[in-house]
Amino acid sequence: MNQKISQFIHKNLVGDKHIWLIVFLLNIFGLLIQFSAKGKMGMGGPWEPIFFLGKSVAILVFSLAVMYWVSRYDYLKLTKYSNILLIASWILIILALKFGDVKGGASRWIDLGPISFMPSDLAKLCLTVSLAKIFSTRQSDQSAYTNPVILVILLEIGITCFLIMLSNFSTSALIFGTSTILMYFGRVPQKFISMIVGIVATIAFVMVFFGIGQRAETVRTRLRVYFTQMMSNTQEFKKGLVDKDENFQLNLSKKAIATGAISPKGPGKSQFRYILSQAESDFIYAIIVEEYSIFMGLFIPALYIWLMWRGTLLIKKGNRPLGGILAAGLTFSIVIQAFANMLVSVGAIPVTGQPMPMISAGGTSLVFTAISLGLILAVSEQDIDKNASKQ
Repeated sequence: MNQKISQFIHKNLVGDKHIWLIVFLLNIFGLLIQFSAKGKMGMGGPWEPIFFLGKSVAILVFSLAVMYWVSRYDYLKLTKYSNILLIASWILIILALKFGDVKGGASRWIDLGPISFMPSDLAKLCLTVSLAKIFSTRQSDQSAYTNPVILVILLEIGITCFLIMLSNFSTSALIFGTSTILMYFGRVPQKFISMIVGIVATIAFVMVFFGIGQRAETVRTRLRVYFTQMMSNTQEFKKGLVDKDENFQLNLSKKAIATGAISPKGPGKSQFRYILSQAESDFIYAIIVEEYSIFMGLFIPALYIWLMWRGTLLIKKGNRPLGGILAAGLTFSIVIQAFANMLVSVGAIPVTGQPMPMISAGGTSLVFTAISLGLILAVSEQDIDKNASKQ
């Protein structure tokens, strides 16, 4: 029996088996915690919890099927269309800003009937692929980074971040962070990295300071509250922030973590899920600790660190620069987003509204994460020497 299972896994699950295991653990646990965190949504009738669970299972099965297909396909063929799709994503972001569904005070979604599509997810994936293609051809010669090439890099990063920043500042910041890491992997000269970082950071500052974009005021408020809390040492001042709208949810998240860290309430017994906004997505880490203790609160980030290690390892073991840089970029994109979600829940960084990949509830976000993981697996299968992959 065990031999048959081993043969099935070896035959069907191509690529790094460590990554498959990590994905399986995160997605299964994500399904369990979502069912619990969505408890308040199922209070309208006896069938609603089953409906939410069925929907989550359907999305999970579809995303795993997409990841399976991508992992077995020639990733070089898939990356050929990244530049065209990146430009298409820019157009879709503009259409979403103009005609999209307004959620949370911003137009980020395009309604496709039964599902909604967030173009920024497509832009994030395509930008990573496009940058990896540029960097992979210039690994051995830094002089190949001429002014026209740097201009292309600046335009791709700048336009993508600017358009997304108009409705989703945190996603734009995460994309910019991933792009900066990719530039280091791509051996872009330090002076050009500093220049690009300076230009994009200046654009971001101007947009927030002058209130350009749908979420500029929200960003200013969140930053003001965060830095005020960090600089204030008086209990009276901190107490005055507790009941303010911009700080209320963060305090609920901290309370959920504090009450469950040592004495967990157990699976499906969260109390804060009923009053914590976006408990199934933005603040799902608080529900995890409340129900499963600090042990699970440490085990989940450990899985993401494990994923980061396996993904970046492909730079060293890969036979092609494109595959290694691509896998590292996609891995960092997933892991940075996961840690942003967790750090928000404990108040370590300003509120971002970022879901935790493979754990939080989501539709298109989960699918694009699956595509990214499929590409990483494809690289690990197609670019790695079989003997080396066993190490």
